Amino acid sequence: MFRFADRGVRACHLRCAFTLLELLVVISIISLLVSIALPSLSMARRRAQAAGCLANLHHLGLAMGMYHANNNGTFWRCTMPDWPKPGTMTYFWGTNTDPVDPNASPLLKYTNLALFWCGALPWGSYVPQGNVSEPTTTYAYNAWYLDPASYKWDFTLRPKTISQIPDPSALFVFNDGALLDVWAAGGVLKNSTHMEPPEETYVQTPTTHFRHQGRSNALLADGHAAEFDLEGSPMLLPDYDLGFVGRHNAPHYQQD
Repeated sequence: MFRFADRGVRACHLRCAFTLLELLVVISIISLLVSIALPSLSMARRRAQAAGCLANLHHLGLAMGMYHANNNGTFWRCTMPDWPKPGTMTYFWGTNTDPVDPNASPLLKYTNLALFWCGALPWGSYVPQGNVSEPTTTYAYNAWYLDPASYKWDFTLRPKTISQIPDPSALFVFNDGALLDVWAAGGVLKNSTHMEPPEETYVQTPTTHFRHQGRSNALLADGHAAEFDLEGSPMLLPDYDLGFVGRHNAPHYQQD
């Protein structure tokens, strides 16, 4: 009687165990499913980053509207030397010090520094500009057109006002920015405070970063955020996704 029971237990163990071949088949199926799912998950993550970036720019557009309302429609300085005290350089994102003081920026009275960080260019994936060791901005400001004093280092020049822009719906205020530091060995990607135009500068240095699957997000002067492709311009630094939207300054980088 006990002998038959022992046989039944052993038979059950034999029936319930997986063979090596069955385990290999299961592992192969799981590996195949993972390989199929990973691209979709990666695509979903990139789309979420692009959507988050556009949301950031949308909120910066709201801050821009509040700034304009309290400053007669004038745009903010990109660079403010000797502010808030002699020897300190302040950008639109705060002081170029370690640690950064975002409260020194007039624009950041209406928003917060975290909105200047795009998830598709996370901290640690680039070398920061200046003397900082923390995130500042991964969006470049169109100082070339909106605040030429900061670009030309001639602070007798005044920033543009919104009323001076012929077509605000097409002009970039901020866009996904980065630059290639060619002096570093092999080239190093950095964030970029300034948005460089495709024409009229001494050296055309692309800072428009097409980090969203070949597209660059931007905040336009009328307050809306949108994504842009190359619009017929070549990707000048394809290994770094750097180029310009269009071949000419107008209408996105300059309008007069």
